[in-house]
Order: sequence, then structure tokens, then C-alpha cells
Amino acid sequence: MKKIIPFSLIIFSLFSCSDEVKLQGTWDAVWETSPESFGKITGIESFTMNGKFIFQGDSITIVAHGYKGCVFGVDTIQHSQTWNMQNDTLYLVNESNLQGISYFIKSKDENSIELQLMEDIFIHLKK
Repeated sequence: MKKIIPFSLIIFSLFSCSDEVKLQGTWDAVWETSPESFGKITGIESFTMNGKFIFQGDSITIVAHGYKGCVFGVDTIQHSQTWNMQNDTLYLVNESNLQGISYFIKSKDENSIELQLMEDIFIHLKK
């Protein structure tokens, strides 16, 4: 019995950390939204944008490659924050430890994650 308890704790620890381990590394990202969500905006021709989500420990770096005519912006941006995950939500945490952007996790497996931001922005991550 004394051997079963420590073994159970090790197994529990491995399973409780498994979500974070799966996220570690670089994921190709595609942001997507529906043209209907934005109506007719002059100069907007594209409703997708490419980039990366890079998970390193408790830090995440997001790179988004904007371009002329993109609804998400024209500049390439890069920012790093800490992150955590609770239930079905990925939270980005700012420097003062306040939760910032939160992404609803629609689905995830070893090679792909589907995130939703607000009602109409979707981010598709692929390993």
C-alpha cells in the first residue's frame, strides 16, 4: 500500500501537466473571420492572416503577419506574455498578472488546436 500512494501521485502529476506539455513548441497559426462580420470596409480584401504561436514554458510569443488589405492589420506584430489554461480557455496574462486576452478552446489534439476569440474570430493552430 505504501508503494501505491507515491506511484499514484506520480501518475496524477503527469496527467495534470499533460495539457501544457502538448502545447509546447511552435504552432503555425491562421486567423480567420467572416466578411459578414465587418460589412463593407474600404480597402479590406482579406479576412485571414498567418502567424505563429510559440509556447516556451509559461511564456507565449505570438507573431501575426499583417499586410495591406488584411482586416486584422497591415503590420507584422510580435508580443510575448505568460499564459495559463483553465478548463476550455487559454488565458494570456499581462505583466501585472491580470488576465488579458482569453481564447475559447474549441478543440485540440496533438497536431491541431482550434481557438475562438470573441464571437467571430477563429485561430487555427497546426504543429
